[in-house]
Amino acid sequence: MLISMHIENIAVIRRLDVDFDRGFTVLTGETGAGKSMIIDSIGLLLGAKTQRELIRTGESSATVSACFAVSDEIAADLAEIGIAPEEDGLISIQRTITVDGKTQSRINGRVVPLSLQRQAGERLVSIHGQHDSHGLMTAAGHIDFLDSYAKNGALLAEYGEVYRKMCESRKLRDQCRMDERLKAQRLDMLRYQIEDIESADPQVGEEEALVAEKKILQNAKQLQKQVLTVYRALYKNEKGMSADKLLEIARTSLENISDLMPDAPAFIDRISEMQYELERIAESALALLPSGGNGEARLEEIAERMDVLRRLKRKYGADEAEILEFYQKAKDELDQILLSDEKEREYDEQYKKYRAEAFALADRLTESRKTASDDLSARICDELAYLDMNKVAFCARVTKKLSAEGKPELTPKGGDEVEFMISTNPGEPLKPLTKIASGGELSRVMLAIKCVLTAADKMPTVIFDEIDTGVSGKTSQKIGIKLRELAAEGPQVFSITHSAQVAANGHAHYKIRKQEVDGRAETTVYALGRAERIE
Repeated sequence: MLISMHIENIAVIRRLDVDFDRGFTVLTGETGAGKSMIIDSIGLLLGAKTQRELIRTGESSATVSACFAVSDEIAADLAEIGIAPEEDGLISIQRTITVDGKTQSRINGRVVPLSLQRQAGERLVSIHGQHDSHGLMTAAGHIDFLDSYAKNGALLAEYGEVYRKMCESRKLRDQCRMDERLKAQRLDMLRYQIEDIESADPQVGEEEALVAEKKILQNAKQLQKQVLTVYRALYKNEKGMSADKLLEIARTSLENISDLMPDAPAFIDRISEMQYELERIAESALALLPSGGNGEARLEEIAERMDVLRRLKRKYGADEAEILEFYQKAKDELDQILLSDEKEREYDEQYKKYRAEAFALADRLTESRKTASDDLSARICDELAYLDMNKVAFCARVTKKLSAEGKPELTPKGGDEVEFMISTNPGEPLKPLTKIASGGELSRVMLAIKCVLTAADKMPTVIFDEIDTGVSGKTSQKIGIKLRELAAEGPQVFSITHSAQVAANGHAHYKIRKQEVDGRAETTVYALGRAERIE
């Protein structure tokens, strides 16, 4: 249950600390006093979406924290998501939001993802407000109410996984089912593209090498003159002395005086290294000259090859690497299409297998829903009778979902359609609840459903936010008694209300009041004594 709560810098709440006890607690206050801020603060603790507008004007951040005492059963539920209470059996939750949109969540002082805080909150507190009645006005939401009562969560999860696999295998199968004419056309195109690239056999970096070779051939005469000059000057020259020849003469002379010159052997070695280096430079320069053959003919070959590569680039990619990538993808697609018949059979078998499993699980869901429907309908009728709707007939109708052809159909929630049916007057047939126009009737139906579901869910803390709106004083009295009885069955119950009849039934009564402090509005919450409650 919720033991204590701390709120700081949430709208008109500057700083607020309040302690709670078990039983039925009511909170009252004038319109605009800040009751909605209390609910919004609890919502933040439960992982609700951050609204920067909630931060008190002029402040950079806001914080909400609460302490919960948990039973062994709830502790076991929390353990499933990796949360354990402290040694004293308490769970503390904190949420901080900042004006720049950042948020931080802590559980027992440890920073946790918002998703984990949300999972923990779902196990600790349930909030029911006026807006929940709108869920009754959409038939699509009725199945969720029934599944919650039937505790179909595990079965729904199992069905959902099989349903997902069924849809995925059907999608893959249908992708393999291509029109035969289109398949033939695509195969012809892929084969042409693959053969076109294979016949050209492009190599990565080939065009760059061709451009370099073309440049050399186009400047062959000038290159030949300069290369031969370098070669003759450094290494071999029939018409004069080369640097290598001069070094050879110097090395021979040093050898002749090596007995008289101590440094001669070292100098001889250095001259030999110079000769080797000059030879390497000369040979490298000579290698630049085109090898034999007709230079003009080679230029034509290069031009033709570059035309081939440019044609491939126009069709398949910006360079040789992209062309080869296109080639590989085309081969993969060709193989996939050629294997599509086999793959289609494989996926179709998977689809049929998962479809059969999904229908079997859907049948189990149907059986569970029908069993729960009878019990839920009876209990809701009992609750409605107590809330001055004793002549109302209520039924959670479960029918099979059918396609346009009248065949059973599966949805993400199984094979059923669920709709709440009601008759508010004796002798009238059951009609969809969505046709009811009275807000008061909807509020009482919602309260009856919530009372039944809350008792079934064993939620430790339940908050009703003005659930009694639109009902008479006599019925309000019964709603108050019902909420008090609900609290006696186990859960800690809170009700934010404007009804004196509801408030009078609370075990504890807190007043939410807005007052001016230092020129600014501030909301406070304090417990009332008996005389103050009566007043």
